[in-house]
Amino acid sequence: MRSPRVVKVKTIVVIGAESAGLTSAASARLRDRDARIVVMERNPYPLYHPCGIPFAIGGRVRSISDLVEQKPRLQNVEMKTSTEARAIDIKDKEVEAIDLKTSKEEVIQYDSLVIATGSLPIRPPIHGIDLENVFTVHSISDGERIIAAVQTAKKALIIGGGLIGIETAEALRERGLEVTVVEMLPSVLANMLDADMSEIVLGKLREIGINVMCGRKVEEIVGDGRVSKVRAGGEEFPADLVIVAAGFRPNVELARAAGIEIGITRAIKVDERLMTSAEDVYAAGDCVEARHLITGKPTLSQLATTAIRMGRVAGANAAGGNENFPGVLNTAVTSIHGLEVASTGLTSQAADSAGIKPVSMRVRVLDKPRYYPGAQPITIKLIADSNDGRLIGGQVIGNDAGARVNLLAFAIRSRTTVWELSKMEYCYAPPVVDDIEPLIVAADALARRLA
Repeated sequence: MRSPRVVKVKTIVVIGAESAGLTSAASARLRDRDARIVVMERNPYPLYHPCGIPFAIGGRVRSISDLVEQKPRLQNVEMKTSTEARAIDIKDKEVEAIDLKTSKEEVIQYDSLVIATGSLPIRPPIHGIDLENVFTVHSISDGERIIAAVQTAKKALIIGGGLIGIETAEALRERGLEVTVVEMLPSVLANMLDADMSEIVLGKLREIGINVMCGRKVEEIVGDGRVSKVRAGGEEFPADLVIVAAGFRPNVELARAAGIEIGITRAIKVDERLMTSAEDVYAAGDCVEARHLITGKPTLSQLATTAIRMGRVAGANAAGGNENFPGVLNTAVTSIHGLEVASTGLTSQAADSAGIKPVSMRVRVLDKPRYYPGAQPITIKLIADSNDGRLIGGQVIGNDAGARVNLLAFAIRSRTTVWELSKMEYCYAPPVVDDIEPLIVAADALARRLA
């Protein structure tokens, strides 16, 4: 009588339980029903939604605790919260970890590992940045401290005019504070929008009472223990609350210490399967560099959507799959006082920097027939490669901007030309959209310019 065959159960370890990490664990479980899957997270909760923090500060989200997922829907996964991975041994395939509550140390062996350590807020070397009431917007505790400070603060200054900076500025304005945004670049949302589109956002911010100063650098944060003013561009701005929204850097120290290769973007370098330079070690999320679908070059894509997409691939491959991650266009959207702002692909300036000669067209039309109540203007800018008319970028401001940019992202990935987009079939009903879809109007105008 033959003895039963012994099947070795695979152990998959995931470091980090934010979007990329938990998606990796879920994807690995779908691929391998029997594997032991262990997720380590240094926070005391398994998952939170950092993109929601500005909206909790502003009061649109009832409580910041609503951003925490206490019980993520994961099937048969060992969740080790308040557990910090201290070291990775890629030779012996071990992770050294410590329980932050009990100080108990443990070593877990893995067959496959996913690093999803995320990113950390950049704190520029500004004198006074460690004063009281100077915050970043990254963690639940950051949000809690800001909400507490808002109770007595009168004047806020935001360092940085990117997505987090603009969203937090609006949140603080909604709480009744006087708000100033200082941006070092010539325009706000410069990674998303060309300057002419950024002007629309600037107008909206000023309309709701936010003071925006572009092309200025913060030189000093001043105060005696607690911030009282900020010096920027040779001027002084009174402030009893400062938000540092200068971006995020990949959290790669654990990977670097293990000897895993770091790329030119200072994020973890991976191949198409999201495997690192170490065998059976994958990485996903903000700590990873991605390939830009248009330029083909490494880039950072610190978006929750990218983290989730990467997590699906890294988790599946850690469990024995063979999936590829296609790359990114950095498709993003926000809403400023009800005005949707979205973009995908390259801006005109980014295209120039990448050696692509862009041609663009901006149109402003109504989103519904002029006779229909509530029709609102929508502004669309399309960018194409002047050599072949292939779409390489799109920016939309107005109702349903996010949905239209999602369509443009698919078109860009499919290497669609302006002429092909102008022939796209679309729907029409007066309560929903005009009889000529605004994207078609923009494509027709750009096609005429290319001709």
